[in-house]
Amino acid sequence: MPSNRQETWARGFFLFALLASLVGFLGYYDAQGFVTTPPVIVLALQLVAASAGVMLLRHRLLANIRGVLPLILVAVWAAITLVWADDPSTALRRWLLVFAPAILICLLAASDPRPRQTFVWFTGLVAVITIASGAFFAVIMAFWETTIAENALRYFLIDVNGWVFGIAEGGRQYELGLYIPRFSGLTSNPNSLGLFAAIGFIALAAIARPKRDARGVGLILVIGIVIFLLLMSGSRAAFAMTAAGIFFVVLLRTNRRRTARFAVLLVCAMTLSLYLVTWLTGATQDLSHVEVFELRDRAQGWQIAIRAIGDVWMAGLGFGLTQEAIYAPLGLQTAAHSLSLSMLVETGVVGFVLVLATWFSPVFRATQQGRTVTATDIAIVALLMGLFVHQTVDSSVFRYHWAHFVFVYLLGASAGLSGSRTNA
Repeated sequence: MPSNRQETWARGFFLFALLASLVGFLGYYDAQGFVTTPPVIVLALQLVAASAGVMLLRHRLLANIRGVLPLILVAVWAAITLVWADDPSTALRRWLLVFAPAILICLLAASDPRPRQTFVWFTGLVAVITIASGAFFAVIMAFWETTIAENALRYFLIDVNGWVFGIAEGGRQYELGLYIPRFSGLTSNPNSLGLFAAIGFIALAAIARPKRDARGVGLILVIGIVIFLLLMSGSRAAFAMTAAGIFFVVLLRTNRRRTARFAVLLVCAMTLSLYLVTWLTGATQDLSHVEVFELRDRAQGWQIAIRAIGDVWMAGLGFGLTQEAIYAPLGLQTAAHSLSLSMLVETGVVGFVLVLATWFSPVFRATQQGRTVTATDIAIVALLMGLFVHQTVDSSVFRYHWAHFVFVYLLGASAGLSGSRTNA
């Protein structure tokens, strides 16, 4: 098989793996809860497609392997922590779910013969998912027949010949009596829809160049719909991510590389300050009915995690075991809702430093003086920084979650763009 044909097939497998990694986590609500593709099927599709792509591109794998090594080091250290984990079998299962497909996808992204075209395709996919979620929400709200209250959510459902499907609504009360009804669309919750919209908007802001023609008008319309759905999601984490991402887009478009590097340190300092203030002030139990800057249950969860870090700060207590190790003994069914705190609890300072190196090395590599920075580079840097801000109050990365696979794709794509490309 000729080399160019191999690359075409490999790229097809790669795109399919990305498609499965995002679309496989979508679904709808019925009377019992969220219905989506069984994870074992998504995992099988990821592994088969990514493995086939890696085999076909094996002659290119070493070209940009340096960009993938930080992720591999995180995986190796996370595997080492399983040795002293209280539940090594559960930890191993989660390690395999998180790292087996992630490393393959990252390798494929780093070896991609057409990284810029792939990123445009990825941006289009995210925009389509966001807009399709909005359309699904509009249809359900126009024709819903039944509502069911479930904890803090309310389901809006349609029954078509016995098939019940719909969306979840989790509204949020803001200051001045403003109430925003937040809908899930095709995702599991409004925050997830907000994350899709934030990723789509940041990527489009970095690479889109609307022209004064019909296509330009269409592109502006797409961006406007994505922004509208972002606002309708009411996700404060997505808002913060968008602000950070657009800030880095502006910095790099105006060639302020030193400022961008300083901003990375500023983001880290602000993240640390947020955790420190939460630790010092404590979790407020008597909260008002409105939400703007309140952390609510997150504050209590963070305090528990910070106390646990004091006991396992060097090496952690085992990858993937935050809930079982520190929350379950207290009778809590929750997560740390913080990537940084989760990784400190599970992998200690060693693992956390490796995570930071993995996350920020593409940013510092892209902002080196004298290096040409393309629109795709800008988009990847902005998305990585925005996602880091988002994960300050969430813990989807380094979990079996679609956001994790977006993250590893961005790592690999950055490595591929930094190397020599035969067709970019």
